[in-house]
Amino acid sequence: MESEELNAEKQQLIERLGVHIEKKDNIPPLAARIVSTLILTGKKGYTFDEFVANLQASKSTISTHLNNLQHQKTITYYTVCGDRKKYFVMNPNHILIHMGETLDTWEKEKQLHVAIMKYKEQINHNNPENEDLHFDLEFHLEYLQYLEQASESLKKIREKLSAKTNNE
Repeated sequence: MESEELNAEKQQLIERLGVHIEKKDNIPPLAARIVSTLILTGKKGYTFDEFVANLQASKSTISTHLNNLQHQKTITYYTVCGDRKKYFVMNPNHILIHMGETLDTWEKEKQLHVAIMKYKEQINHNNPENEDLHFDLEFHLEYLQYLEQASESLKKIREKLSAKTNNE
């Protein structure tokens, strides 16, 4: 692909990813576009002036969102000796933090489903003759199995990323 085509594709991806992040993380649209820009820029980083030019927002709005994203530890920056610019990048630990939060959420969900399933088992046990009061527990069993498998997979990915981040 030529440079212009790649740039057009990048802009479309920034928008699509931005909308996704905005909804998923419940953050303002411009903050989501900043994050998606950094995800698609990589380690090279992005300067304040590049954000102003490419996201077509005011300096004060960009500054506010950059400060908020830094405060939330979503992004960070580095400087280059002799260069007065800050180069903003994704916080390398951000994805690890997010994975940990996801695992915590799934663990709470597992505990809730186990408690619901135990309650339903008691109802089934106490009313063996009354089919109208019986609960089908198959959904809970399958969902718990899914959560366990997903959790194990995410833990493996997180361990690999953690080792890679620590080596950099």
